Amino acid sequence: MNTKLTRIVLTTIFLLGAAVAAFAQNVTPKPVVYTTGAKLTVAKLKTSETETYDVRGKITFTVTAANSDDTIAGTINYTIPDDARQKIAAVTGKPLNSVPSSITRKDVVAGFQKATAPPIINLEISPMDVDIVGAKVHFNRIVLDVSAKDGGAKFSNDEMEALFTVWARQILNGRSRRGVIAAMNRRIAGEDDN
Repeated sequence: MNTKLTRIVLTTIFLLGAAVAAFAQNVTPKPVVYTTGAKLTVAKLKTSETETYDVRGKITFTVTAANSDDTIAGTINYTIPDDARQKIAAVTGKPLNSVPSSITRKDVVAGFQKATAPPIINLEISPMDVDIVGAKVHFNRIVLDVSAKDGGAKFSNDEMEALFTVWARQILNGRSRRGVIAAMNRRIAGEDDN
């Protein structure tokens, strides 16, 4: 009888342990919206034919897709400081309240900076012009930072940073990148690896 009770207890513990392990591994897929940290970026506002004004705002990049040509599609968000908003209002002749405090531009493409490697993965956006209520603001090459990571929980920003790290290392070593690109797109879409 003592042996029978021991078997029942051990079987129950085993089944409970298996259930807990299965539940812990069953992470519900959800889309990952990865945005880089805000970085101070200087843009040039043309105030006259010969003069420009430095606009010092903060920029972020939200990833929307990983591309097979080692580029990343995304959306930038640029926060415009109040002094620059006032200057834009003066240049355009529009009221200050019509000048936004931030601008968003979709379908921006970033690439890996040449020879980028951990601990910081650098993404680079080509120069571009942005219209802000009629004023042209020019951005030179923009460099964004992604913290390198060696792992992270599924469907998290840490996992996205780990995927960026693997991708950068594979570029540096001349290895195939299809798997990491596909994995990143699955996370963006909220799909599991199955």
